[in-house]
Amino acid sequence: MGKHIANSIPPPLSNKYPVACNVPDQSFVLHETFPEEAEAVINMLLEWKSVRMNDIPIRVLKFCKSVLSPFLAQTFNLCIRKGTYHKRSKCAQVVPTHKGWQKDLCNNYRPISLLSPINKIFETIHHSRLYSYIE
Repeated sequence: MGKHIANSIPPPLSNKYPVACNVPDQSFVLHETFPEEAEAVINMLLEWKSVRMNDIPIRVLKFCKSVLSPFLAQTFNLCIRKGTYHKRSKCAQVVPTHKGWQKDLCNNYRPISLLSPINKIFETIHHSRLYSYIE
């Protein structure tokens, strides 16, 4: 079934995507995450952004980045290797934010999704890798 579906996918329009050595064209590879990458992303996080209840504040992450980044890189690599991701990291805490006008009307609020800063680091690292192939 897998080969049948793979054969039905049309070839790419251009060869602007690099192909890793000894890897078939249809493969997708996520390379190992390094502590320096995690630390660089932690530096980019904005301290004034809100985080979910019971999560590590961004200010603390920035203060402890040199100690935490090796553990984060190891955890991210394990997630990729095993193909699993912690359920709690996937969840967002949705909070209503007042847009203005009357506070007693529901239409004057908009939802804000608060994500885990650890999840933001993981997503940012892999987002930059995925889109570096496109550019």
